Amino acid sequence: MRMSSYMVAGGAATLVAIFLFSARAQADGSTGPVYYPNGDVATATAECDPGCATISQSNGDQIKVLVGDSGHCNSYVMTFMRMTNNQVVAVWASSTDRNPDTQGMMGGARCGGFRNTHQTIDGAIDMGIFQNTDGKVFVLFFGGSTTPPPVAQPSAAPSASASPAP
Repeated sequence: MRMSSYMVAGGAATLVAIFLFSARAQADGSTGPVYYPNGDVATATAECDPGCATISQSNGDQIKVLVGDSGHCNSYVMTFMRMTNNQVVAVWASSTDRNPDTQGMMGGARCGGFRNTHQTIDGAIDMGIFQNTDGKVFVLFFGGSTTPPPVAQPSAAPSASASPAP
């Protein structure tokens, strides 16, 4: 009898955990658009070719995310371009992570290969960089919401034709 009561309690706890975590997961790991509390909106392409994503910032700037090819045993290089009024105002780059090289069968080094990478952009945008089984790189955004924020409705002004009180 005691075993079945644990199973019922454990099953209920599992259902609650699945509900809570699935509600949060809906906004995570998305190509977007993903909306962030600071007003930024991030949208990714299905695969980087070479463009990966565009981040539209609340101040009107855009950040374009691109990827270059990786050479033998080298990491991919992610390039970020900040645009203001369609003009490039800043460019920076960072490499993706890769697994350490190992000893190969014939004594040579064996390349470690791609490793999923996490980057934070401007302290607000949480971006993951991944690789498909066919070798194509793609990005997903985390921590935001896939639901657009509510648009503020203008309040109705009192009508000027209202009749005065008696």
